[in-house]
Amino acid sequence: MTQDNISLDQNVQRLVRYAFLEQAVMRTLAGWLPGVPEWDAKNQIGLHIWEDADSCERLRSRLRELRVHRPERDVPAGLVHLARELDHAQGTLELLATAYLVVKRALLEEYRRHPHLTYQVFDAPTVRVLGELTGICERQVAWAEQMMAEVSAAHPDLHWQPWQDYIAGLLAAAGGVDGDQPAPSQQVARPAGHELLLPWRECQREPDFPIFDPDSDIEPDAETQPEAHRAWRFKHYLNEMTAAETLGSILWLTPEMPWEFQYNAARHLWDEVRHSQLGQTMVQRLGYRIKDIWQVVQIYNVMMTLPAVDQYALLTTVIEPNGMPEKRRNIEHFEKINDDISAQAITYDWSDENYHIRWGKKWTPVMLETYGYQETPEEIARRTEQWLMRNTPVKMQTRMAEEHGTTLG
Repeated sequence: MTQDNISLDQNVQRLVRYAFLEQAVMRTLAGWLPGVPEWDAKNQIGLHIWEDADSCERLRSRLRELRVHRPERDVPAGLVHLARELDHAQGTLELLATAYLVVKRALLEEYRRHPHLTYQVFDAPTVRVLGELTGICERQVAWAEQMMAEVSAAHPDLHWQPWQDYIAGLLAAAGGVDGDQPAPSQQVARPAGHELLLPWRECQREPDFPIFDPDSDIEPDAETQPEAHRAWRFKHYLNEMTAAETLGSILWLTPEMPWEFQYNAARHLWDEVRHSQLGQTMVQRLGYRIKDIWQVVQIYNVMMTLPAVDQYALLTTVIEPNGMPEKRRNIEHFEKINDDISAQAITYDWSDENYHIRWGKKWTPVMLETYGYQETPEEIARRTEQWLMRNTPVKMQTRMAEEHGTTLG
């Protein structure tokens, strides 16, 4: 303990900045999730969206303990501008080079430094939180450095350095992560050719991934063709990545929603990434390569013709509730044929979906009020289910709506 320790007010100012930057990167990554074609990167970014949201919540929780209940009111304009500009990346390389290797790397430096500036005993909860966040940030930055090398090698003609320099300049102009850095003498200008690509109207995949053909999607009979049915079932699970991508765009499109909604949506998003990974794990056990599996990109693409509120209501009050009886049947089928791994995989999914439905019941009314809808949750569920019946490319969704959905018409 020395006379150079920062005060509580200085501590709060730093924590407010950290929390805002964690949230800003989370929102940028969420908006960009559909636009990242590299499958491995898409999966890791889905995890990082949740980790960033959880890191932000831990910081906000500590701020509440320090009597700061609305930290967003105290965010400097320079950081707000930086957050908006982060969204203007033009591809995976620029996203990695800025969100990770500028902002996250700078956060990591401060997370390592901050415990030595504050009072170790008086402020032990902050020291503990930042110790936990340091490990998360270290792993994320190390991953981004490796992924940057791989994507750069595949695309040597792409010049990402000017965009990285621009975002680094904005962070410096905002005083750095801690707010104490002297502002540079010259203003930085956005490089040409950086129009906003968000929200992504079509989700991106690597060019050699096959695309789903709705006309050939025939469900094998579970009783007479159990192995074919198992493969078909988990191929569709792998395509729950489109649900995660839809939630990414919803999250990005609804900044007016409360922080708690954003936090829940980030977790919902990661759950859907894990459901996709569930499918990936199972089809690989069956001898398939990921690039052998058709990608149902049409679900995301058609959902994006709807406003974000409609998308959220459709996903959480129609599609997910409609799927619950089907999940129960699949669990019972796999238990009956002594396929415990498949049964357990779907049981975990079933548990997650229960929470998603609860969140839908909680947040759909708030979204309707926030964005000026005159419908009730029941009315928007009926309307969006009718839309689903006309527009979904997946016969299984139509069947679920017919069997268990809201009465149509």
